[in-house]
Amino acid sequence: MRRCVAGVMTLLVGSGLAACSSDADTGSSAAATSSAADVCASADALRASLTTLADVQVVEQGTDAVQQAWTPVQDDWAQLAQDARDQYADQVDRVEADGGAVQSALETTQADPSAEALREVAAAVRVFLQDAGALADEVKSTC
Repeated sequence: MRRCVAGVMTLLVGSGLAACSSDADTGSSAAATSSAADVCASADALRASLTTLADVQVVEQGTDAVQQAWTPVQDDWAQLAQDARDQYADQVDRVEADGGAVQSALETTQADPSAEALREVAAAVRVFLQDAGALADEVKSTC
């Protein structure tokens, strides 16, 4: 499980790829529309997976439940980060830092599966949910 968590977080942290730039040619309008549609779809997908993660009762259900909900969030977050980085760089960086905090808390819980460690996971997940949700909502408001 530790390898899975580390692999998922590597995907999260490494997801900061630059989005495509538009050219001044006649195809740029279609590319921009497609890019905007991609960003909107990414925001929708992330919002849906965040809802699932928010339903996990971390302290009661434990890290396995968090991990099960976290994996789709990571995939959806990686896509939104890639699609939205150019326009929302500061927010993307903040959410990536939040994801790192979740990862750190999960690793701590693996080493020390105490109630306090689980509360730290829950707190890190709450911050991630808040910031990632705010970014997804902001992106979606432009769609």
